[in-house]
Amino acid sequence: MTRQRSSQRLIRTISIGSDVTNVTDDDDLKAVNEGVADLELDISETTNKGQRITSAPDTADNLGSVPSEYIEIPFVKETLDASLPLDYLKQDILNLIQSLKISKWYNNKKIQPLAQDINLTKMSGAMTNTIFKVEYPNLPSLLLRIYGPNIDNIIDREYELQILARLSLRNIGPSLFGCFINGRFEQFLENSKTLTKDDIRNWKSSQRIARRMKELHVGVPLLSSERKNGSACWRKIDQWLHTIENVQQWVGDPQNLDKSLLCEDWSKFKDIIQRYHKWLIVQEHGIDQVNKNLVFCHNDAQYGNLLFTAPVMDTSNLHTAPSSTSLSSHSSSLFPSDSNVIVDDIINPPKQEQSQDSKLVVIDFEYAGANPAAYDLANHLSEWMYDYNNAKAPHDCHADRYPDKEQVLNFLYSYVSHLRGGAKEPIDEEVQRLYNSILQWRPTVQLFWSLWAILQSGELEEEETHTVTAKEETGPNGNKYIIKTEPGPIEEDLVDNEDQPEAGVSIDTFDYMAYGREKIAVFWGDLIGLGIITKQECENFSSFKFLDTSYL
Repeated sequence: MTRQRSSQRLIRTISIGSDVTNVTDDDDLKAVNEGVADLELDISETTNKGQRITSAPDTADNLGSVPSEYIEIPFVKETLDASLPLDYLKQDILNLIQSLKISKWYNNKKIQPLAQDINLTKMSGAMTNTIFKVEYPNLPSLLLRIYGPNIDNIIDREYELQILARLSLRNIGPSLFGCFINGRFEQFLENSKTLTKDDIRNWKSSQRIARRMKELHVGVPLLSSERKNGSACWRKIDQWLHTIENVQQWVGDPQNLDKSLLCEDWSKFKDIIQRYHKWLIVQEHGIDQVNKNLVFCHNDAQYGNLLFTAPVMDTSNLHTAPSSTSLSSHSSSLFPSDSNVIVDDIINPPKQEQSQDSKLVVIDFEYAGANPAAYDLANHLSEWMYDYNNAKAPHDCHADRYPDKEQVLNFLYSYVSHLRGGAKEPIDEEVQRLYNSILQWRPTVQLFWSLWAILQSGELEEEETHTVTAKEETGPNGNKYIIKTEPGPIEEDLVDNEDQPEAGVSIDTFDYMAYGREKIAVFWGDLIGLGIITKQECENFSSFKFLDTSYL
């Protein structure tokens, strides 16, 4: 039995105001590091329909400054249940699309979409949400993101919307079409190609990724509140440690700690983290310097979040002139003498090569926030160790695949040299500093994702008795139905596309606890390698993973 009702379409207004000029030029991150950006956000809801992006007119009060801007996002107070049978799920998806009045899909005189003709493809590679490609003949495809379980303590969705608004104002990332309580619809980038574990190891592609990350770091000014709050990753780590500690039954069981953290005592674990954090602040010359060096970071630049929106032209055989703002290496280099690497080829890419950079797009900013650049770079380089499309063990960490010194230097010379405005001074000193800083921040990356894995796994939740149950569901537009459920995997017919995506990581099958254990094994190995702890302090030394911790 069903009851039809109309879902009210609200407009979520996310506004951005500023009393400083835009950061349009950057030299060695100085403008961003000095805190030139002082933006504030305001979120409100209204039923009034407005333009998607708007700027306030110039007045005597805002001449010479960035105009007040805001983005308006359609929003309905409904939820979507990804576990519903396929026919019901399709109908609820269509109802949501219609309620949000998504362009082309809503009030189309030529095409009236029918739920049964919608094609859903579940996307692999997502570990936080359930993601679908929503297709219909002769209509633009949509990306549907349904937020995963156990997520309330992991992601601040309001802050995420603020970030998406700021990025939209700078034309960064896919367009946001509409939100509902536990998810959203986004632009699907047609014909795009997700990078693979091998793509990010490519010498030229790695340079391109470095340049794009530099553009993100310097191109999105931080809010005054972000700079005041300090490093986002350490704020999350502190929050997550507190959340885990509140589950006394879990932290009080040495077997849980040994299985997930390779440590049998929670107090000892926290003490070592505190010791490492204090050491890290000393290396950065104090907390004030840490906050001064904060930039806007993606914080999850794994290859599944990197896309080529069009094929990249092979410029290896083109003899094109370098950029007019070419840098001088002064014949210096941190590469080993026998490497045969020419630094000038890295820091002075031809114009035609750089023109291809815009085809590389970064998506999924759920974990974005203020951090030192070294943290974001350390996170990306750490992702070289994973093969998320490995059907048998996508959680495994392959320490031998961490980039070697030459690969890291290739990445860093490209990153540091980009956007320097033609400055002629050598950059070796900065590359060296950043190389060493990445080693120091790398344990933070491993700790962050290890704690994330524990929360994401649901291990802290009370165990439920698995029995056959019946529940009444109310979907968007008031549809009501009774669904019988029983333990077992998600229905195989949930995705009816014949062209199945490549096997690999999935939010439904991913072994979060094993993933977290692999991450923490690298954390312990790095702390020992950096001399912060000794192996005598550890119970599970044989399980640790050791990367090179040698400074330049």
